[in-house]
This record gives sequence, structure tokens and C-alpha cells, in this order.
Amino acid sequence: MKIATKKPIATEGIASTAPQLVRNGVLNDHLRALDEIFGRASNITIAVAFLKSKGLGKIVERLTLRLRAGALVEIFVGTDFCHTEPKALEELLNLSRLHSNLMLWIAKPDRFSTFHPKTYLGVEGKTARVMIGSANLTAGALGGNEEISLVWEVEADHPVLLDLQTVFLEYRSGGRCERLDEIVLAQYRRRFKIAEDAKKRVEKEIADSDSNTFDLAKLLSLHVEFSQDRDEATALEKRRRDRRAALKVQRKIAGMAGSVKLSSVDRANFITLFRDLITSGDGHRHLWHSGDIHRRGQAALSNPSGTIALFSLAQDAAKLAPEEGYAMMRAAAAKIPGVGINMVSEMLCTFAPKRYAVFNGNTVGALRAIGVDPPKSVILLSPKAYGRVCSVVEAVRRRIGGEDLSDADAFLNWIYQKKVKPLAGK
Repeated sequence: MKIATKKPIATEGIASTAPQLVRNGVLNDHLRALDEIFGRASNITIAVAFLKSKGLGKIVERLTLRLRAGALVEIFVGTDFCHTEPKALEELLNLSRLHSNLMLWIAKPDRFSTFHPKTYLGVEGKTARVMIGSANLTAGALGGNEEISLVWEVEADHPVLLDLQTVFLEYRSGGRCERLDEIVLAQYRRRFKIAEDAKKRVEKEIADSDSNTFDLAKLLSLHVEFSQDRDEATALEKRRRDRRAALKVQRKIAGMAGSVKLSSVDRANFITLFRDLITSGDGHRHLWHSGDIHRRGQAALSNPSGTIALFSLAQDAAKLAPEEGYAMMRAAAAKIPGVGINMVSEMLCTFAPKRYAVFNGNTVGALRAIGVDPPKSVILLSPKAYGRVCSVVEAVRRRIGGEDLSDADAFLNWIYQKKVKPLAGK
């Protein structure tokens, strides 16, 4: 690659070539650009976030030639995240013992700021070549990685070069960077080992998790199976009819909230309406489809005023985003016996099935089966956690083409009943 081939452009009267794009896998790749930058440079400065032995191996011969020729070489290396390899630092330190004109600096980690430059500069007489972009001093960055950088040639008094010199001066004197020696290397090597041990543990945990990762393509095949189940198709249509009927019931209950004191007739009406939602006993319709809601939900009949007020609150909360609406409901629901997240989510889903998802133990089991880590507690579910559940169920709905989150709930419930529960019983 020849960098100084394009027509110079003027910058405050100082000549400069137009920047050229550098990418790996094409003629103007990063390693070829570095060969041109180092060339016959008398001053070389490198500042990178990460350094690895194989990356250093790609340029060390060229650097050694310049050092033997008397060039001043200065390298700044970051140590954040412990990605820089101690072996590579040791190789540079050994090289500096042979060549006093090689100066090495490492940037100490800072929890508020990552040392993240990728800059290569070579100065030859009155000309400088510089490359700035995404490439660290690693084999991947100088070879197979998808990296993008800009390289261009400027005169030695160009403002860009003067600015870079100011930056390097700040690196030397700002306190973040320190000269590399045996003590600094030994300290970093210890920190690197701790990080590597932790990384191996994490990688094993991720690998174990990946081995159980659900293939999302299978989600569609499961939905095909679900759709072809005639009984489930009939049940889904019934669920949709029941959801529409439940909406009318909920609105009637919410409309009773204006009464200062409930009459005996109001109480009787409330009991009838509420039981239509939660149970099929005594001729009631069980319009909510959660399986165990009738058992614990009966306790809410002991607080009719509070339960009616909760339905009224749900009607308003359903107009809000899931996290916000659920947060409104959570505190009020906690004061009423028998009302948990299952009932709260049924109320909200019935009022706004395109925003709110039903959440219960079946949901947890199904989400876990498709590779999603659901909230650990159905009882102590936070607003943020419930908002995430709604987002995931909405993603399921989009993938299967459901009408609303109630359709997605029916599918997830089928996954739990047909695929998860039978295995749990073995």
C-alpha cells in the first residue's frame, strides 16, 4: 500500500494527504498499513488498549529493525479488563533491555475510564504517517477481525500531529500511565491470573448454559404442532371468547367502586361476578384460565371493597406501560388476601391484552424451557422483572403471529403442560 498517493488537501496551509480506509481482507489491510507507517521512521509511537503475543509477533521484526537503526520507539498499552497478555509485555520488556531507545508504558486500570486508544504513528523527517481506528495490537486485529481504521500522511507540523503529541505527553505525565518494569509486570501478571481463573469459570458456566440453550427455530415447529392440535385450537377460541366475556365482568366490578358502602345486593353481585372469573363451581364460568387461581383467589371474597377498588385501579393501570402499571397494582394487591401476581396479571391482561402478560408458575416453566431465565419468584416479582416478562411474551407473540399476549400465554401454557410437566413427572 502506498499512502501518499492522493492529492494533498489544505489544512491551515499545511499539506496533508486525504485519509484512506484500512480494512482487513482487502489490499489496504492493517498489517500492510503498519509496514508503511514504520517504514524508515525515526520516531514511532503506538498506543493501544490491548496487546497480545501473536499481535506483537506480527510487527516485532519490523520494530526491531527500526530500533537497531536508532529510531525512538514508544509504546503505551492498556491493562483494563486484563485482556493484555503478560507474556507480550515480557517480550517487550526483554526487547527494551537490548534497546534503550524503546520506552514502554502501561496504563493503570481506572474504574471510571477505560484506556482504549488504537493509534499508530511513524515520523520520518518532515513527514508523518498515522493510523487511527479500531485495531488493537492483536493477531485478530491485524488479520482476520473486521476492523476499520483511517490512515493518512501529514507534514510534521500538521495540527493533527501536534494534537497527537500533546495526547502522548498527557499519557506520560498525567499519572495514568507508568513505566513498565519487572515490578509493574509482576503485579499485572498476578492480576491477570486472577482474571483468567475467573474467566474460565464464567466460560464454563456459559458453555453449560449454551448446551441447554433452546433453538429458537424449534419455537416455530412447536407452534406448528400447537396449531395442528384440534383440541388446542378449540381451547384457544374458547379462551378468546372467555377473555372478551371477562372484560365485561371486570368492567362491571370496577364500576362498583363508586359506592361508599356496599349494599347486600352489591355484595351478592360482586361475589357472582368475581366467581365467574375465578371458578367453574356452582355454574360459574371460570373466565380467567389460570389453573390454581380459584383456590387462593377465594380469599379475596373476604374483602369485597378492597377487591372492587383493585379492579378499578387495574382499569386505570392497564393504560400505562407494564412496569408502571404493575407497580401501581402491586402495593394495593398486597393488602388483599388471596391476591397475588397471577390474579393481578390476569386483571391487567384482560383489560389490555396487547400490553400485559399473564404470569404464573406455568409461565415460568415455559419460559425456562425456551431458554429464557425467568424471575426466580412468582410471589415477590418486581415491576422491572414483570416488565421484562411482558417484553419476552410479546416477542413470543410476534414470532408465532398471535393476536395478543393472551394468545402467547395459551401457547406457553401448552408448552408447559405438554413438554415441561411430563418430563418433570419422570
